[in-house]
Amino acid sequence: MNTNTTLFAIIGVLILGAGAYLIFADQPTTESSVTNQMTVTSGENPQQGSIVHDLPVEPAAAVARKDLASKLSVEEKSIVIMQITETTWTDGCLGLGGPAESCLQALVPGFTVEMLAKGETYIYRTNKAGTSIRLETK
Repeated sequence: MNTNTTLFAIIGVLILGAGAYLIFADQPTTESSVTNQMTVTSGENPQQGSIVHDLPVEPAAAVARKDLASKLSVEEKSIVIMQITETTWTDGCLGLGGPAESCLQALVPGFTVEMLAKGETYIYRTNKAGTSIRLETK
């Protein structure tokens, strides 16, 4: 065999071996990394008979829920997040600026978060990061 044939044979064996390894290798799962993460979900304390899918929620919605729990003096788990809708606000006050407020005039990506607590519906507006939140008044 000449050098080129030998080189192609070695490369072919390496490619086949790498392909077989990728196909048949077990991917180890690290349960510790999964169990150590604290994920806020939409139904941490669902009512019996409710339809709750226990889905993770946006961090901004978790901040809004924490704020509402503080305002109502209830546990966060008693507040059910009903709906989270991506929204783009027209100003830094999330569309809820008062007459005495000066709001940055810019498009602000965020969320509308609808929550249920103590039999009442509450709607919060947040920016994407949850660093700016406002409760809509009725």
